[in-house]
Amino acid sequence: MSGENQQYDVAIVGVGPAGLAAAQIVREHGLSVVIIDEQMRAGGQILRQPPRGFRVEKWLNGRLYARPKSVLETMDERDDVDWRMGATVLGIMRRSGFRPQAGGHDLWIRGASGCYVLAARAVLLAPGCYERPLAFPGWTLPGVMGAGAIQGFLKSQQFVPGERFVLAGSHPLQLVVADQLVSAGAEVAAVIFTQRLGRVALAWRHALAVLQHGPQLFETARIVARLRRAGVPLCFGSTIVEAHGERVLERVVHAPVSASGEIDRARARTIECDRLGVCHGFLASSELARQAGASVHWREHEGGWVVDHDRWFESSVAKLFVAGEIAGVAGADAAVEKGRVAAIGVLRALGAVSEGAAERLARIPRRRLARISRFAAMLSELSRPPERLAQTVMTEDSILCRCESIQRGTFERFLQEHPHIRSLDAAKLVSRVGMGLCQGRLCADNAAHLLAATRKLDMKEVAPFRAQAPVKPVPLEALPPERCG
Repeated sequence: MSGENQQYDVAIVGVGPAGLAAAQIVREHGLSVVIIDEQMRAGGQILRQPPRGFRVEKWLNGRLYARPKSVLETMDERDDVDWRMGATVLGIMRRSGFRPQAGGHDLWIRGASGCYVLAARAVLLAPGCYERPLAFPGWTLPGVMGAGAIQGFLKSQQFVPGERFVLAGSHPLQLVVADQLVSAGAEVAAVIFTQRLGRVALAWRHALAVLQHGPQLFETARIVARLRRAGVPLCFGSTIVEAHGERVLERVVHAPVSASGEIDRARARTIECDRLGVCHGFLASSELARQAGASVHWREHEGGWVVDHDRWFESSVAKLFVAGEIAGVAGADAAVEKGRVAAIGVLRALGAVSEGAAERLARIPRRRLARISRFAAMLSELSRPPERLAQTVMTEDSILCRCESIQRGTFERFLQEHPHIRSLDAAKLVSRVGMGLCQGRLCADNAAHLLAATRKLDMKEVAPFRAQAPVKPVPLEALPPERCG
């Protein structure tokens, strides 16, 4: 129970670009800060620092990482911040002890020595996001990964986790990963996009964003040119429909797909490979915020269930702030500016700055955020997968819930047998979908869309799984006695 009863002005959960930017501003104004993150080093998934003592030459060179790296260099391992790395926040509760008049929150944390509680006057959540899953026949084979998971090996240790790669999806991240794989000496057999190449023309609907972000677009063009020179095939208007192998991935099948998600299986083609990286966008890690009572709303192509917030990024729960991707997935540069505005909101809420001073401090990051958000909106439109793709590629015997080994057909039969089910929580109780170790992170999105389509419901009516503490699995023996009843 080491660390219990310690109190801070601000607790920051997540130390990617948003959390780092927020911590910098909060410390500049003299407030005490504790940072909690599951990784052993700061930077989040976007930066993935190498382990201590492990040197990586030319680590994350290039314009794409410039802004988050500059924030990391300013804040990394500063001794005026209490770093709680390798720790998980299992729950957030309204303050119940010590100094009730101060208000704030209790954070239930699991670290290396067990579970303990920290108290903070304000909490800023910046937990990031995770890749949106696509369930197709064979997606559970070893060797089928998220494109970001493959990239994680390359970033932190320059380890190439395979021999022959295929990258498939709708998000431009797969171009970046393919480029990094080629640079590391790997063979990339193909990069497959669900969108048709002509979709790029939609960028001109966002002419201002194109003009303001020319360098980023030029960098993307350079990546495409490098892939072409390396002989990497770029395929458009196609989707992965199957993955095959005896015990591990050996080959994938892709087929043309229409804008509505209809698949032309008669024109399917096979590619031999031992690694498949899939990327169809990202879902916000909003579980902890929802557990704390924050309201959320559905944004299909900007993170799924993202947290409601005001102009200071304060959620519907007093003194619980959000920043980064759980306020809408928009990339690392936007996360930095969201973190800065949210930190200024914290200062304002705790009385560390006046209303007028807060407005002055927030003026520049808000202006930057507005500019970056225009570019993020353009990328979101360009990288949307075909409508109903997840439903058309997932066959009746495809695994929907990996943890509980539940197939799509089984789940849909449960829905037919129980016509009263109209929410994801109700479906969970009947089918066990979402009850496994991942707590729905790999099945909730697909299950919710199936339920919505079957009942002809809006996603708001389906609602996410109810998040409860502990938000991640933890052994009972590690829990504080008061949490075990």
